[in-house]
Amino acid sequence: MNVLASIRDRTLRAWPLALLAGALLFYARSYTNYFVCDDYQFVGRINFDNAADYFTKSWGYGNEYRPVVAYSYALDNAVSGESPVGRHIVNTLLHAANSILIALLLIRLGVERNAAILAGAVYIVSPVGHEAVVWMAGRPVVLGAFFVLASCYCFLQACAAERRAWRWWIGAYLAFILALGTYEVAIVAPLLVTLTGRAAKIVFRKYWVHLATFFGIATAYALFWNWFFEFKITRFPVEESILGGLHSLWLAATHTFHGSLRPAVAPIYAGLLIVFWRARGSLKLTGLAAAWLTAAYLPFFIVRGYADRFAYLSSAAGAAVLALALAHLVKRSRAVGASTIIAVLCYFGAGMQHRITDWKEAGEIARNITQDIKRALPEFPDDKLVVLLNIPPMHRRAYVYLTGLDRALQREYPGQEIRFATSLGASADENSIVFEYADGRMKRRPVDP
Repeated sequence: MNVLASIRDRTLRAWPLALLAGALLFYARSYTNYFVCDDYQFVGRINFDNAADYFTKSWGYGNEYRPVVAYSYALDNAVSGESPVGRHIVNTLLHAANSILIALLLIRLGVERNAAILAGAVYIVSPVGHEAVVWMAGRPVVLGAFFVLASCYCFLQACAAERRAWRWWIGAYLAFILALGTYEVAIVAPLLVTLTGRAAKIVFRKYWVHLATFFGIATAYALFWNWFFEFKITRFPVEESILGGLHSLWLAATHTFHGSLRPAVAPIYAGLLIVFWRARGSLKLTGLAAAWLTAAYLPFFIVRGYADRFAYLSSAAGAAVLALALAHLVKRSRAVGASTIIAVLCYFGAGMQHRITDWKEAGEIARNITQDIKRALPEFPDDKLVVLLNIPPMHRRAYVYLTGLDRALQREYPGQEIRFATSLGASADENSIVFEYADGRMKRRPVDP
């Protein structure tokens, strides 16, 4: 019996490996997805020789201070070269690590292990994560979330440690600083530490110096960021309406609960939550989740519009609440609960697989566009106007060439100056070379007289 118990215990402790393996298998279809949109900002352009430049300049197309991301992509380029496979696998590994950290945080908060593991599984397959995980340019989101979650976990562990707490403190501070150099959402880490610490019944008056230091670092970062970019936000239009920000938060919440606005699905979520809320302590946990979702979304209140990647860190709260509700249902009826868990995971998984297909097709469209042009024009002309019409910015829920077409063409024509127009303006004449996108291909067409 002791041997069997030992084997069972070791098997149960292997759950992180199970989540990791499950994530790698689940996202395997995405590994060959081709480059799209912002991907061309870094593919073949960032290496260990120039990564340090991003400590003194903006990342991407706007005011974004993300020097840690540059080193991440430099490593990708060193290992994967021109192949997308390695980059996708790294995103998946980070996503799996985030699901494990979410489960560990929930266990640290007193949630039963099975419910915490289920939350990690829900988070892995949640469709709201598609932009962050399946899109290679989503690396700042998944990497930034990893550092934020790691910082929160290390902070709680340091507060609970009776010996050698300094190791956890080093981890907490290091992860927080790396998060700030990765993605702007990290500025809310002190708020998330406070929320999880209170839920874990941490006596903060014993650790007020560390908590104050976290808030101090966040304040210093905000001041530095604004000074560095001369108090300007350039990439996204700024949301000036409180109602607009609240609407984006509402979209983050509803997208976290996949399909929750559908008449056939909403009652199922409502029933699960109503049953769960009858359990002792459930409202407190739901309140904590709502606070996490809101706090993690705060940096995006100033961004006009909504994108699923904005909800990546926030959606951890939804995964936790849904897992807790499902675990409670299992206690009431094992058969019904198990069936519902399978149904929810399959529903979420199918939604994510559809999005993987969208990104795969978007990548093929992006590749066909540049390759069709290259076949028709072996040399890019510098004495004639090239006009590219109807270039798709998106394919369903995936980006194609919202940005990045110029850099994608530079990959096809290395060393050549690439200039083109996307409409037939006054500068177009009978000598212009015109391509039009239709039915998945770029086709050359005559210039209208």
